[in-house]
Amino acid sequence: MKQIFSAFFAALFLLAACKGKDGKITHTEKDADGTETTTEVDVKGMQSATTEMDKKIEELKKLTPLTLEELKALLPEEVNGIKQSNYNSSTMMGYAFAGADYKKDENTSMKIALYDCAGETGSAWYALNYWSKMNFQQESSTEYTKTIDFMGGKAVEQFNKESNHSTLTFSANDRLLIVLSGDNMKPEELKAAAEKMKFKIS
Repeated sequence: MKQIFSAFFAALFLLAACKGKDGKITHTEKDADGTETTTEVDVKGMQSATTEMDKKIEELKKLTPLTLEELKALLPEEVNGIKQSNYNSSTMMGYAFAGADYKKDENTSMKIALYDCAGETGSAWYALNYWSKMNFQQESSTEYTKTIDFMGGKAVEQFNKESNHSTLTFSANDRLLIVLSGDNMKPEELKAAAEKMKFKIS
């Protein structure tokens, strides 16, 4: 897995040498319906992050995965007065996952998913679903994905303007990957909710 990501970043570095002195790649595509999607990759940022990513992956591999009970205990019982429902957990894919819903009404709800990225499989999942999206931005007239500064680290923010659906992905406790998704919620609402949450592993 490590070699795959190294090759991916290396390809981007070669493109950067051809695309711009600032080390950024910008590409615009037009769909059949005329919608334009612009993608920007900060290759210089990715290059500096590659060494950090490799170090982080090696650290995660050495950790003992949490049990499902330990992961479940990290899910908040309620968010903004909304109680947890529809809890589910699994280790089917080789890493521990726990998630729950927080439904305000028929139109507005939040989902919280926790992933323990310890061990061989968990660290690979972390690299694919978090580090590979750093220093990346994509935007069209209907939606966007971008890397943002969040709670002293980095997060991936996604927002679909048409459906008013938001997603926020960030790391916590040096091993957890937290994914919040909100129906009929703006990104600011997800971030405000996330800032109140505690994911402390004893």
